[in-house]
Amino acid sequence: MVHGPCGGVTPDLGCEVDGRPCPFVDAVVTEAAVEVIHRARPVDLGRFVIDLRLPTDDAVLAEVAAIYRDVGAIVLVGEHVDDPDDAAPHHHADRLAEMGLPCVVTVTGRRRSPDQHRAEIERLVAAGVRAVHCITGDHPAARFGPDATATFTLDGAQLAGIARSAGAHVSVAESPIAPPGDRRAERVAMKERAGADVVILNHAGAPQAVAEFADGCGAAGASLAVVAPVPVMTDVSSARALSQFPGVALPDGLADRILASDDPVETGVAAAVELGDELLSDDRFAAINLSGSATAAGPVERARLMASVAERLR
Repeated sequence: MVHGPCGGVTPDLGCEVDGRPCPFVDAVVTEAAVEVIHRARPVDLGRFVIDLRLPTDDAVLAEVAAIYRDVGAIVLVGEHVDDPDDAAPHHHADRLAEMGLPCVVTVTGRRRSPDQHRAEIERLVAAGVRAVHCITGDHPAARFGPDATATFTLDGAQLAGIARSAGAHVSVAESPIAPPGDRRAERVAMKERAGADVVILNHAGAPQAVAEFADGCGAAGASLAVVAPVPVMTDVSSARALSQFPGVALPDGLADRILASDDPVETGVAAAVELGDELLSDDRFAAINLSGSATAAGPVERARLMASVAERLR
């Protein structure tokens, strides 16, 4: 990690992996070493970017893709610490291209050499992804204990520079409320200069807090498009999945209100629609990210729930 702080800084200013003090908390945000200082370019993300973890079964994926095509969504595909070794990002992009579903696909700094990262990004460009989402990536020990490990060769800002030079449109991430809050907007501006065209924000509480962060990015010199987060949850599992990481805050009382409801599915969908409508009406944001697992009921039901939010917002 060179261009920190990452999103895994805990409230006591420690690292999410093992609690040691984060060295970036008191450091100046370091410029990425790029030959050209970049400015953001337009990226067609529509109105809805929906998180998607691809099912392994092609028939299930085809059903999910059809649901999302019907509402004009673009999907955001992650690269997770527990993905199988053969689940390379370009495999996801190729499968989605066959389904006719536009996508943003994540590349993390784990597992590959710099040359392998570039080759992977070039394959994503060839597959026609809307953007390559460049992030450092979670450390396995943060989820699976101290014996879990991985090799990291690049961080998100360095990946953004490689992706831009490879001809990709570039997406990056930021966690507005993770400490140190006074450096987060500056880091977004640095990532734009490195090559980013759009930033997808992590959950930061009420819409006003997200709007204030977007203003801070502009004040720091960033002009890239900002995608605002909308949590979608309808059961205990999906609520827990959204709240397990440091640097993430849901709107006050939202999870309790959904879980205490006589109809948590309708309450969760309605809450996401309400938040999404407020954010989409704010010209600070180019799109919203419908985020989270939504339900434990399986990938098709999850797609239907996410699509119902998008349809009601349309």
